[in-house]
Amino acid sequence: MGRDDQDIYQRFELAVRTPKRRILLDAFLPAPGTLESSVTPKEPPPLPVPEMTPEEMNLYRPRERDEEEPAPDPKLRPKRKTAAKKKETPRSLQDEVAEFMNRDRSALAPDDDLTASIDTALDPKPGPDKKS
Repeated sequence: MGRDDQDIYQRFELAVRTPKRRILLDAFLPAPGTLESSVTPKEPPPLPVPEMTPEEMNLYRPRERDEEEPAPDPKLRPKRKTAAKKKETPRSLQDEVAEFMNRDRSALAPDDDLTASIDTALDPKPGPDKKS
C-alpha cells in the first residue's frame, strides 16, 4: 500500500485516496500513487554533530578533586527554638462553664440601634407625631 520511505502522513493520504471498491469511473482517473502529494515531504535528517576535540571534552568533563583538597562539609541548618508554652493557671469547672456561656451571648446579641431602625422601616403605620 505505502512505501517505507514515506512518512505516516503521506501513507495516510495515499490510503484515503485509494478507494476500497473500484467503480467504472476509476478507470478514467489517474492512479492514487501517481498524484502529487499535498503533504510536505519529511524534512531531511539533521546533520551529524561533529566530534569534539580532546580540549573541548576536557572543558565539559567534571573536575577531579585533588586528595589535598578536602571535600566541603555540607551546610547544616540552624535548629529553630521552639516557643515556650504558656502556663495557664488552673481554673475551676464553674469558671470555664461561665466563660463559655457568656461568650455566646455577646456574639448572638443583636445591636439595639439596628433593631430599632429595622422596626421603624418595616412599620407600615406612621408614628403619632407623623400625620399627613
